[in-house]
Amino acid sequence: MRTKNSRIRRVCAAACTVPLLVLGGAVTAIAAPAAATATTASVTRSVQQSSPEEILTLVNTERKNAGCEPLTVDPRLAAAAQAHADDMAANNLTAHTGSDGSSYLARMEKAGYSPAGPSSENVSGPGHDSSKSHVDGWMVSTKGHRAAILNCEYKQTGIGTSGQYAVELFAVQSR
Repeated sequence: MRTKNSRIRRVCAAACTVPLLVLGGAVTAIAAPAAATATTASVTRSVQQSSPEEILTLVNTERKNAGCEPLTVDPRLAAAAQAHADDMAANNLTAHTGSDGSSYLARMEKAGYSPAGPSSENVSGPGHDSSKSHVDGWMVSTKGHRAAILNCEYKQTGIGTSGQYAVELFAVQSR
């Protein structure tokens, strides 16, 4: 195993060094291992993982500022939201329609949740690198995402995240 890992490291080091030699000359090649490490570290830090808990906290802060009660998580809505976030990530979609043609209402029903009143869905995808970025995007959206967050009639939610994708479902209650 050690020999295989050493071989992989040498190949990776060579692959990273060649572009540096071409672009920056021999002096850059001497600093290549440090530069490659610094670049990898900065890229890793810039892409944060969103979490349902952070999104809920941010959404409930927006709702509080608008005079609404905080949303509570229903596990069935969370399951439906997570399934759609996973589907969007797997199929490179950013849409309210699933890859199987399902609507958010159909996904709620499939998860065992039957809305007893108004319901809605917010989705977002690539270009949002954190929970805050997803919520900020929804809050400046002209497509009803802000209205869903600030609809005081909604009492329950479910949130799912997968990579750069996020889904939030809103509902009054289940039947």
